[in-house]
Amino acid sequence: MSEPKRDSSTGEVLPRDVGQYRLIRRLGVGGMAETYEAIRRGPSGFAQRVCLKLVLPFLRDDEEFVRLFEREAKLAAKLRHRNIVGVIDFGDIDGTYYMALELVDGIDLQGLLADQQGKRLLHEYVALIGHELALALEHAHNPPRAIDVDGFDGGAILHRDISPSNVLISRQGEIFLADFGVAKAVSSASHKPSAVKGKIPYMPPEQLRARKCDGRADLFSLGVVLFEALGGERPFEAGNDPATIIRILNGEHPSLRGLAPSAPAGLCTVIERLIEADIDARPKGAAELIELLDEFVPPPRTQRNLGKLVAKARHEHVAESEALGEAPTEPSQPPASKQGEQASGIVVAGAAEKAIQQVEEGSKAQVAPTTRRSSRAIIVVGLLLAIGGVVAGGIALLALGRSEESLPGHGRQTSEKAEANRDLEPLGVQPATLTVIVRPWGDVWIDGEPRGRAPIENLALKPGTYRVAASGPAPWLVRTVDLRPGRHEIVEFDLGD
Repeated sequence: MSEPKRDSSTGEVLPRDVGQYRLIRRLGVGGMAETYEAIRRGPSGFAQRVCLKLVLPFLRDDEEFVRLFEREAKLAAKLRHRNIVGVIDFGDIDGTYYMALELVDGIDLQGLLADQQGKRLLHEYVALIGHELALALEHAHNPPRAIDVDGFDGGAILHRDISPSNVLISRQGEIFLADFGVAKAVSSASHKPSAVKGKIPYMPPEQLRARKCDGRADLFSLGVVLFEALGGERPFEAGNDPATIIRILNGEHPSLRGLAPSAPAGLCTVIERLIEADIDARPKGAAELIELLDEFVPPPRTQRNLGKLVAKARHEHVAESEALGEAPTEPSQPPASKQGEQASGIVVAGAAEKAIQQVEEGSKAQVAPTTRRSSRAIIVVGLLLAIGGVVAGGIALLALGRSEESLPGHGRQTSEKAEANRDLEPLGVQPATLTVIVRPWGDVWIDGEPRGRAPIENLALKPGTYRVAASGPAPWLVRTVDLRPGRHEIVEFDLGD
């Protein structure tokens, strides 16, 4: 056996064993779990490459989370379809909860789009992706009646977090829907509304309002993904979360035909039907969507060409990672996007409607003057005020609930605030303040100077332009922020998937 190597992305020594799994390479970290390429070992020399998800340490003692994780893993494990990443195994090893998944040799749609000119795909590829994902949803929304998990009576299993990062494409052009980790079983005996989960730009209105959802919620999210892949932009993107929410609720988006004039008009019409704010205006289910897309499905060679496109993008990504001295990242766990998708989170059911109502009432005052960075503060603070707490996919938001005195670097922040005030008082200039949040966790640098573990709250600085970096052992993401006198800015990083 070769000597263990240190993973350059984490400093962790690999390989190492976790039960029957040998961890080969760390792939990434999200709000609830970290992922590894692993070898699953069995009797008589049996070995299988898998993607192993390990629940993060801070959640391992959370009984409610563990209960939901087990229930949803059991549901996801029942799904067996050629377009769904399968669950191979799950359980706990010495208190570490895990889920073993099929490992896809390819890249996710988010990474593929980022590699394309104009961040868009040919309409043939988009039609193929839409048709294959509709087949996956048709299976999930109509699972085998034999499923019996905690009283589940065979209703639909909703994904609730469809986004480009959860669509995987292999080197052979195979298309998979991944990560049913926030899946929701909709029992015909249950009439309780779902908790809000997922990423805001891809959420349907009923999910944002924490109202009862059905399969048409997943169709909406799929429509947003297809619109983005064909048009090169998200349909409801408005520069900040409150404005994006308002556009989703009002059904306001640009014409897809205008963004993709070379695409078949009928395909654009189908995709725009999927993202209707009125749930009854969407296709009735995945089966109807399959029929609507049938006429646009390209010949088999298109799938082979898509696979070649994926192989090229994957090769370039690995080469870039190695040039930067990072561990190459597996397709099912892409590196954090520079633009970034909002981390998946959970909001107490019913409370999101109150928060959105606040956003609606104050939208005119909030949206116009708000920058992208500070806008995220509005939605986070609004939710916190409305429901008294948010589980937003990582320890960073949990850390915000701690007392200020317990935050790393608090003493230094206090002294720096006083120093900034002294320096600026003779000039009659107010200091600016900065808060930095890193999900799920990480360290912060400002202009190359280490500032400690995030969150960094209300750091007083002289007005000006600063480079803010968030990292594991070395900076991963860097952003520039302009601080104005007397203003407070919030910068958020998502180092997860």
